[in-house]
Amino acid sequence: MRYLKTLVAGVAAGLFIGIGGAVFVVCSANGMSWLGSILFSCGLMSVCAFQAKLYTGKIGFAFHSNKEELIDLPIMLIGNAISAIGTGYFLFAAFPQNFIDTAVLIAENRASEPFYVPLIMSFFCGILVYLAVYGWKALENWPVKAVLLILCVTVFVMCGMQHCIANMFYFSLANGWNWQTLLNIVLCVAGNSIGAITVDAMIGFFKK
Repeated sequence: MRYLKTLVAGVAAGLFIGIGGAVFVVCSANGMSWLGSILFSCGLMSVCAFQAKLYTGKIGFAFHSNKEELIDLPIMLIGNAISAIGTGYFLFAAFPQNFIDTAVLIAENRASEPFYVPLIMSFFCGILVYLAVYGWKALENWPVKAVLLILCVTVFVMCGMQHCIANMFYFSLANGWNWQTLLNIVLCVAGNSIGAITVDAMIGFFKK
């Protein structure tokens, strides 16, 4: 039952990130990517507020976890992938063509980059997601924690930093899965993980 709950909580998190990705695509298609970057934060804020399980929000705390929580990580990643991909394909069937074209552009740009680009961009995304989640957990002032989360998400989206679950959504909305997009996801999972774990280690070191 524990692992089923983890899977369902992972599905919920992937859905929330997919919705955040959807609003970014819609805003970008209308020439307002800056607004989409801000509104994308509704995805991570929903994850935190409703305690859904997002792989990129949990991996940074892996070294503080027990054995069962470590087993949860691949389960929640599977759940994230199921709903992010599913959300992308449902909206692929429903969105107007100009929104799909925007997603295709995003997917093609990310799939055509040299391998080190998604690795680097996802590394920094992992740092910002970790900081957003860490701040949400550590801060008691609700307005402050909400502003910090929104700023962290806005920065990584505006800078083109890559989030593995969001990319799953974009590739599905673009109906653009191939070996290049699969490689992008593998690199982004690695980069998001390394970024989050690195900044957690740094914070843990200087707070001792």
